Amino acid sequence: MKALGWIVGLVVLLIVGIGVYVVMNSGALLERAMESYGSEYLGARVSVGGVDVSYTEGSAAVAELVIDNPRGFSGPPAFRLGNLSATLDAQQISSELVVLKNVAIDGAEINVLAQGKETNLQRLLDHLNAQIGANEQAEETGVESEVKLIIDRFSFTNARASVDSDLLGTASVTLPDISLSDIGRASNGATVGEVLKQIMQPIVRAVSRQLVGEGVDLEGARDRLEENLRERAGDALGEGLKSLGDRLRGDR
Repeated sequence: MKALGWIVGLVVLLIVGIGVYVVMNSGALLERAMESYGSEYLGARVSVGGVDVSYTEGSAAVAELVIDNPRGFSGPPAFRLGNLSATLDAQQISSELVVLKNVAIDGAEINVLAQGKETNLQRLLDHLNAQIGANEQAEETGVESEVKLIIDRFSFTNARASVDSDLLGTASVTLPDISLSDIGRASNGATVGEVLKQIMQPIVRAVSRQLVGEGVDLEGARDRLEENLRERAGDALGEGLKSLGDRLRGDR
């Protein structure tokens, strides 16, 4: 009986020790998870300054979340998120599904870098879509699926965006506030990648609309560039054919 008592005592101590470790390091664990998942899905380095978790309120505050530029783009980071906070729904949490009652991002800075026909934001979205597709295929082959998320309310406020284009120069705009609801609710949960897509797409669209409103039309500039290139190519081809005809006729 004494031996059994010691074993039970050791098991209790081990469980308590694990619990203390998780509590003391949950911020660091969440920070690493955000950096790992974000970098994988976006194809660019994601870094977090720190995470403060409050168990009594079921909330977390993230400081200085930065999304760097994808490969091929250099300059200020694509996203620098100001204050990010989230509140957990403690009644709806399991190993398969986590429900967040509220996620708020306030004071974000977005830097659009445009190189010819491409932008850093579109490159991030393209990688995100490709990664979502790859993960869906992996799940179909029997790979363990990741935890799903539902966000009841999402708000994106007091954000600013700047653009640095090799065609149009530089400009900056203030973005309208964005509010989303029931992210992942219709499908009873969405993967981290799907949630990122549902959040990033309206933000990128808002940036584009505001820039167009300020006279910075990246799509139009790209179209004009392509049209000019086609015209130049046509002119060069016409001149070349004329020169060839002159030579065949013996003209100089």
